[in-house]
Amino acid sequence: MLTAVLRGIAAEGPGAVYFRDGGRRAHGLAVEFTDIEHLEFEL
Repeated sequence: MLTAVLRGIAAEGPGAVYFRDGGRRAHGLAVEFTDIEHLEFEL
């Protein structure tokens, strides 16, 4: 269960920034990570 929660949190960032562009496009788009082995973010 915790893995699913963390997966959802990790998908929300790219979904908001890249796909929904901070709310300017792709309203209602759901981003979901499935079958991930390794994910790395850099700020």
